Amino acid sequence: MFRIEVQKRYMSLFALLFFAAALLAAAKKADASGGIRIREEEIQIPGLTRAYDFFLIADTHISLCDERDESLMEKARARRLAFEQESKKTAVRTFQNLITQANQRNADLAIFAGDITDSAMQASVAFVEKQVQRLRMPFLYVTGNHDFEYGNAYFSKQAYQEYYPRLRGLTGTREQYVVREYEDLVVLGINDKNNQFSKRAVEALLPYLKGKKPVIVILHVPLQPQYADSALEQQANAVWGLSKQGRCRVLLGETACKPNGATKKLLDAIFAADSPVAAVFAGHIHFYNRGMLNDRTEQIVTGAGYYGDAVRIRVRPK
Repeated sequence: MFRIEVQKRYMSLFALLFFAAALLAAAKKADASGGIRIREEEIQIPGLTRAYDFFLIADTHISLCDERDESLMEKARARRLAFEQESKKTAVRTFQNLITQANQRNADLAIFAGDITDSAMQASVAFVEKQVQRLRMPFLYVTGNHDFEYGNAYFSKQAYQEYYPRLRGLTGTREQYVVREYEDLVVLGINDKNNQFSKRAVEALLPYLKGKKPVIVILHVPLQPQYADSALEQQANAVWGLSKQGRCRVLLGETACKPNGATKKLLDAIFAADSPVAAVFAGHIHFYNRGMLNDRTEQIVTGAGYYGDAVRIRVRPK
Protein backbone atom coordinates (compact mmCIF):
# COMPACT_ATOMS: atom_id res chain seq x y z
CA MET A 1 0.00 0.00 0.00
CA PHE A 2 2.82 2.38 0.93
CA ARG A 3 4.60 1.61 -2.35
CA ILE A 4 1.46 2.43 -4.34
CA GLU A 5 1.07 5.77 -2.56
CA VAL A 6 4.71 6.68 -3.28
CA GLN A 7 4.27 5.72 -6.92
CA LYS A 8 1.17 7.92 -7.15
CA ARG A 9 3.04 10.85 -5.63
CA TYR A 10 5.94 10.42 -8.06
CA MET A 11 3.51 10.19 -10.96
CA SER A 12 1.75 13.36 -9.80
CA LEU A 13 5.06 15.15 -9.41
CA PHE A 14 6.21 13.96 -12.82
CA ALA A 15 2.94 15.10 -14.38
CA LEU A 16 3.29 18.50 -12.70
CA LEU A 17 6.89 18.90 -13.90
CA PHE A 18 5.92 17.80 -17.40
CA PHE A 19 3.05 20.29 -17.45
CA ALA A 20 5.34 23.11 -16.26
CA ALA A 21 7.94 22.21 -18.88
CA ALA A 22 5.26 22.16 -21.56
CA LEU A 23 4.06 25.61 -20.48
CA LEU A 24 7.60 26.95 -20.53
CA ALA A 25 8.22 25.51 -23.98
CA ALA A 26 4.95 26.94 -25.25
CA ALA A 27 5.82 30.34 -23.82
CA LYS A 28 9.24 30.26 -25.47
CA LYS A 29 7.69 29.20 -28.75
CA ALA A 30 5.11 31.98 -28.56
CA ASP A 31 7.76 34.56 -27.73
CA ALA A 32 9.95 33.36 -30.59
CA SER A 33 7.60 35.12 -32.97
CA GLY A 34 8.49 38.39 -31.32
CA GLY A 35 11.93 37.81 -29.82
CA ILE A 36 14.27 40.78 -29.71
CA ARG A 37 18.02 41.39 -29.76
CA ILE A 38 19.17 44.62 -28.12
CA ARG A 39 22.75 45.78 -28.50
CA GLU A 40 24.24 47.98 -25.83
CA GLU A 41 26.61 50.69 -27.07
CA GLU A 42 28.31 53.67 -25.49
CA ILE A 43 29.86 56.71 -27.11
CA GLN A 44 31.58 59.73 -25.59
CA ILE A 45 31.00 63.26 -26.85
CA PRO A 46 33.03 66.28 -25.76
CA GLY A 47 31.05 69.22 -24.45
CA LEU A 48 28.19 67.33 -22.81
CA THR A 49 27.26 68.10 -19.22
CA ARG A 50 25.13 64.97 -18.70
CA ALA A 51 24.56 61.50 -20.11
CA TYR A 52 21.74 60.51 -22.49
CA ASP A 53 20.18 57.15 -23.33
CA PHE A 54 18.78 56.65 -26.82
CA PHE A 55 16.87 53.62 -28.11
CA LEU A 56 17.35 53.19 -31.88
CA ILE A 57 14.86 51.22 -34.00
CA ALA A 58 14.55 50.98 -37.80
CA ASP A 59 13.20 48.72 -40.53
CA THR A 60 10.36 46.98 -38.72
CA HIS A 61 8.41 47.00 -42.03
CA ILE A 62 4.94 46.76 -40.47
CA SER A 63 2.64 45.59 -43.29
CA LEU A 64 -0.97 45.66 -42.10
CA CYS A 65 -3.88 46.37 -44.41
CA ASP A 66 -7.65 46.58 -44.12
CA GLU A 67 -10.60 47.70 -46.24
CA ARG A 68 -9.42 51.32 -46.19
CA ASP A 69 -6.65 50.28 -48.58
CA GLU A 70 -8.41 47.30 -50.11
CA SER A 71 -6.47 47.36 -53.39
CA LEU A 72 -3.23 46.65 -51.49
CA MET A 73 -4.48 43.65 -49.50
CA GLU A 74 -2.64 40.99 -51.47
CA LYS A 75 0.60 42.95 -51.76
CA ALA A 76 0.56 43.70 -48.01
CA ARG A 77 0.00 40.03 -47.20
CA ALA A 78 2.82 38.92 -49.49
CA ARG A 79 5.24 41.43 -48.00
CA ARG A 80 4.25 40.50 -44.45
CA LEU A 81 4.74 36.79 -45.11
CA ALA A 82 8.10 37.41 -46.79
CA PHE A 83 9.46 39.20 -43.72
CA GLU A 84 8.03 36.54 -41.39
CA GLN A 85 9.53 33.70 -43.39
CA GLU A 86 12.93 35.39 -43.46
CA SER A 87 13.07 36.28 -39.76
CA LYS A 88 10.85 33.52 -38.33
CA LYS A 89 9.24 36.31 -36.33
CA THR A 90 6.08 38.37 -36.48
CA ALA A 91 6.79 42.05 -37.07
CA VAL A 92 3.72 43.18 -35.11
CA ARG A 93 4.66 41.17 -32.03
CA THR A 94 8.29 42.18 -32.35
CA PHE A 95 7.42 45.88 -32.56
CA GLN A 96 5.31 45.61 -29.42
CA ASN A 97 8.25 44.00 -27.62
CA LEU A 98 10.65 46.70 -28.82
CA ILE A 99 8.38 49.40 -27.39
CA THR A 100 8.29 47.50 -24.09
CA GLN A 101 12.08 47.30 -24.03
CA ALA A 102 12.43 51.03 -24.72
CA ASN A 103 10.30 51.67 -21.65
CA GLN A 104 12.14 49.17 -19.47
CA ARG A 105 15.50 50.70 -20.36
CA ASN A 106 14.35 54.20 -19.41
CA ALA A 107 15.58 55.87 -22.58
CA ASP A 108 15.59 59.65 -22.84
CA LEU A 109 14.50 59.42 -26.46
CA ALA A 110 13.19 56.63 -28.68
CA ILE A 111 14.49 57.06 -32.23
CA PHE A 112 12.69 55.57 -35.23
CA ALA A 113 15.08 55.73 -38.18
CA GLY A 114 12.84 54.89 -41.11
CA ASP A 115 10.94 52.01 -42.73
CA ILE A 116 8.94 51.46 -39.58
CA THR A 117 5.94 50.89 -41.85
CA ASP A 118 6.40 49.02 -45.10
CA SER A 119 3.84 51.23 -46.80
CA ALA A 120 1.56 54.13 -45.90
CA MET A 121 -1.43 51.81 -45.46
CA GLN A 122 -3.75 53.21 -42.84
CA ALA A 123 -3.86 50.02 -40.76
CA SER A 124 -0.04 50.00 -40.52
CA VAL A 125 0.14 53.67 -39.57
CA ALA A 126 -2.67 53.29 -37.00
CA PHE A 127 -0.92 50.31 -35.40
CA VAL A 128 2.38 52.18 -35.04
CA GLU A 129 0.61 55.27 -33.69
CA LYS A 130 -1.12 53.14 -31.04
CA GLN A 131 2.12 51.48 -30.03
CA VAL A 132 4.18 54.67 -29.70
CA GLN A 133 1.50 56.00 -27.36
CA ARG A 134 2.80 53.37 -24.90
CA LEU A 135 6.20 55.05 -24.77
CA ARG A 136 7.09 56.71 -21.49
CA MET A 137 9.58 59.02 -23.19
CA PRO A 138 9.58 61.38 -26.20
CA PHE A 139 10.30 59.96 -29.63
CA LEU A 140 11.76 61.16 -32.90
CA TYR A 141 10.53 59.65 -36.16
CA VAL A 142 12.14 60.03 -39.59
CA THR A 143 10.87 58.32 -42.71
CA GLY A 144 12.73 55.91 -44.95
CA ASN A 145 12.15 54.79 -48.50
CA HIS A 146 9.20 52.54 -47.59
CA ASP A 147 7.19 54.46 -44.98
CA PHE A 148 5.12 56.37 -47.52
CA GLU A 149 5.33 53.99 -50.46
CA TYR A 150 1.83 53.10 -51.67
CA GLY A 151 1.17 50.49 -54.34
CA ASN A 152 3.09 51.64 -57.39
CA ALA A 153 3.63 55.11 -55.90
CA TYR A 154 7.23 54.76 -54.80
CA PHE A 155 9.56 57.75 -54.67
CA SER A 156 6.97 59.64 -56.68
CA LYS A 157 5.37 63.05 -56.44
CA GLN A 158 2.07 61.32 -55.70
CA ALA A 159 3.59 59.40 -52.77
CA TYR A 160 4.97 62.59 -51.22
CA GLN A 161 1.80 64.60 -51.74
CA GLU A 162 -0.90 62.02 -50.96
CA TYR A 163 0.60 59.40 -48.65
CA TYR A 164 3.39 61.08 -46.69
CA PRO A 165 0.77 63.23 -44.84
CA ARG A 166 -0.66 60.02 -43.34
CA LEU A 167 2.49 59.82 -41.19
CA ARG A 168 2.10 63.27 -39.68
CA GLY A 169 0.90 61.85 -36.38
CA LEU A 170 4.26 60.08 -36.11
CA THR A 171 6.64 62.63 -37.62
CA GLY A 172 4.88 65.44 -35.77
CA THR A 173 5.49 67.89 -38.60
CA ARG A 174 4.66 68.81 -42.17
CA GLU A 175 8.36 69.31 -42.81
CA GLN A 176 10.94 66.79 -44.01
CA TYR A 177 13.04 67.22 -40.87
CA VAL A 178 12.70 67.35 -37.10
CA VAL A 179 14.83 68.91 -34.37
CA ARG A 180 15.09 67.97 -30.70
CA GLU A 181 17.31 70.38 -28.81
CA TYR A 182 18.66 69.83 -25.32
CA GLU A 183 20.63 72.25 -23.19
CA ASP A 184 23.97 70.81 -24.35
CA LEU A 185 23.06 68.63 -27.37
CA VAL A 186 21.07 68.82 -30.61
CA VAL A 187 19.48 65.78 -32.29
CA LEU A 188 18.58 66.39 -35.94
CA GLY A 189 16.35 64.04 -37.93
CA ILE A 190 16.00 64.27 -41.70
CA ASN A 191 13.78 62.22 -43.99
CA ASP A 192 15.00 60.05 -46.81
CA LYS A 193 13.59 61.30 -50.10
CA ASN A 194 14.85 59.01 -52.85
CA ASN A 195 18.22 58.79 -51.08
CA GLN A 196 18.35 62.58 -51.03
CA PHE A 197 17.32 65.41 -48.71
CA SER A 198 14.94 68.21 -49.55
CA LYS A 199 16.42 71.65 -50.11
CA ARG A 200 14.08 73.17 -47.53
CA ALA A 201 15.16 70.63 -44.90
CA VAL A 202 18.85 71.18 -45.61
CA GLU A 203 18.55 74.95 -45.31
CA ALA A 204 16.69 74.57 -42.01
CA LEU A 205 19.33 72.25 -40.51
CA LEU A 206 22.51 73.98 -41.70
CA PRO A 207 22.57 76.55 -38.86
CA TYR A 208 22.77 73.71 -36.31
CA LEU A 209 25.67 72.20 -38.26
CA LYS A 210 27.54 75.46 -37.96
CA GLY A 211 26.76 75.97 -34.28
CA LYS A 212 28.65 75.21 -31.09
CA LYS A 213 26.51 72.49 -29.54
CA PRO A 214 27.39 68.84 -30.28
CA VAL A 215 25.04 67.31 -32.85
CA ILE A 216 23.71 63.81 -33.50
CA VAL A 217 22.18 63.29 -36.95
CA ILE A 218 19.40 60.76 -37.50
CA LEU A 219 18.66 59.51 -41.02
CA HIS A 220 17.55 56.33 -42.73
CA VAL A 221 20.29 55.68 -45.29
CA PRO A 222 23.74 55.37 -43.67
CA LEU A 223 26.52 57.66 -44.85
CA GLN A 224 29.45 56.32 -46.81
CA PRO A 225 32.64 56.50 -44.70
CA GLN A 226 35.17 59.05 -45.90
CA TYR A 227 37.86 56.46 -46.59
CA ALA A 228 38.09 53.61 -49.10
CA ASP A 229 37.29 49.95 -48.45
CA SER A 230 35.53 50.46 -45.13
CA ALA A 231 34.11 47.36 -43.45
CA LEU A 232 30.65 48.90 -43.75
CA GLU A 233 30.88 49.35 -47.50
CA GLN A 234 32.39 45.90 -48.04
CA GLN A 235 29.56 44.24 -46.14
CA ALA A 236 26.91 46.40 -47.78
CA ASN A 237 28.19 45.42 -51.22
CA ALA A 238 28.31 41.75 -50.25
CA VAL A 239 24.73 41.79 -48.94
CA TRP A 240 23.05 44.10 -51.45
CA GLY A 241 25.29 43.99 -54.50
CA LEU A 242 26.44 46.90 -56.64
CA SER A 243 24.34 49.10 -58.89
CA LYS A 244 24.61 48.84 -62.67
CA GLN A 245 27.10 51.69 -62.47
CA GLY A 246 29.25 49.75 -59.98
CA ARG A 247 28.24 51.88 -57.00
CA CYS A 248 27.24 50.87 -53.49
CA ARG A 249 23.43 50.75 -53.58
CA VAL A 250 22.60 51.32 -49.91
CA LEU A 251 24.94 54.04 -48.63
CA LEU A 252 24.84 57.76 -49.34
CA GLY A 253 28.07 59.24 -50.68
CA GLU A 254 30.12 60.28 -53.68
CA THR A 255 30.84 56.75 -54.92
CA ALA A 256 27.61 55.25 -53.59
CA CYS A 257 24.13 56.82 -53.92
CA LYS A 258 25.42 60.09 -55.36
CA PRO A 259 24.11 63.17 -53.56
CA ASN A 260 22.34 65.96 -55.43
CA GLY A 261 23.19 69.60 -54.78
CA ALA A 262 21.15 70.07 -51.62
CA THR A 263 22.18 66.72 -50.15
CA LYS A 264 25.86 67.39 -50.87
CA LYS A 265 25.54 70.69 -49.06
CA LEU A 266 24.37 68.90 -45.94
CA LEU A 267 27.04 66.18 -46.22
CA ASP A 268 29.77 68.79 -46.66
CA ALA A 269 28.60 70.46 -43.44
CA ILE A 270 28.56 67.14 -41.59
CA PHE A 271 32.11 66.32 -42.70
CA ALA A 272 33.58 69.81 -42.39
CA ALA A 273 36.70 70.12 -40.24
CA ASP A 274 34.84 72.31 -37.74
CA SER A 275 31.58 70.31 -37.82
CA PRO A 276 29.83 69.79 -34.45
CA VAL A 277 28.44 66.43 -35.64
CA ALA A 278 29.72 63.79 -33.23
CA ALA A 279 27.57 60.84 -34.34
CA VAL A 280 25.17 59.60 -37.00
CA PHE A 281 22.46 57.00 -36.30
CA ALA A 282 20.81 55.15 -39.22
CA GLY A 283 19.11 51.98 -40.47
CA HIS A 284 18.19 50.78 -43.99
CA ILE A 285 20.86 48.12 -44.58
CA HIS A 286 19.23 45.48 -42.30
CA PHE A 287 22.45 44.62 -40.49
CA TYR A 288 24.28 46.16 -37.55
CA ASN A 289 27.41 48.24 -37.99
CA ARG A 290 29.40 50.63 -35.85
CA GLY A 291 32.36 52.50 -37.29
CA MET A 292 34.02 55.83 -37.92
CA LEU A 293 32.94 58.03 -40.82
CA ASN A 294 36.10 60.08 -40.52
CA ASP A 295 38.56 60.83 -37.73
CA ARG A 296 35.87 62.51 -35.58
CA THR A 297 32.41 61.20 -36.34
CA GLU A 298 30.99 57.80 -35.41
CA GLN A 299 28.11 56.07 -37.15
CA ILE A 300 25.88 53.44 -35.55
CA VAL A 301 23.52 51.52 -37.83
CA THR A 302 20.91 49.26 -36.27
CA GLY A 303 19.96 45.88 -37.66
CA ALA A 304 16.48 45.19 -39.02
CA GLY A 305 13.66 45.74 -36.57
CA TYR A 306 11.59 42.93 -38.08
CA TYR A 307 14.30 40.60 -36.78
CA GLY A 308 13.87 42.23 -33.37
CA ASP A 309 17.11 44.20 -33.60
CA ALA A 310 17.58 47.54 -31.86
CA VAL A 311 20.39 49.46 -30.20
CA ARG A 312 20.44 51.16 -26.82
CA ILE A 313 23.05 53.90 -27.08
CA ARG A 314 24.40 55.59 -23.99
CA VAL A 315 25.93 58.94 -24.84
CA ARG A 316 28.04 60.42 -22.10
CA PRO A 317 30.46 63.33 -21.62
CA LYS A 318 34.06 62.84 -22.65
